[in-house]
Amino acid sequence: MTKRITISLPDDLADEAQRSGNASGYIAEALREQRRIREGMAALERLWGPGWQDDITDADRERANRLFGSAREVA
Repeated sequence: MTKRITISLPDDLADEAQRSGNASGYIAEALREQRRIREGMAALERLWGPGWQDDITDADRERANRLFGSAREVA
């Protein structure tokens, strides 16, 4: 089942979605990825407790960015 919605995006993001050839599919996949990340973070908190990320060092973040080739730095 699908539902039609209207959204406003910054120009650069709207252009990116349109270039994909299927803006709805592109945005749906981005939302699914955000959900996957939120669920993963919640699982880590259940596993290791609140504040588990407080012990992550800058060196850990740099290593993660190198390993995963992140275009966006890990916060």
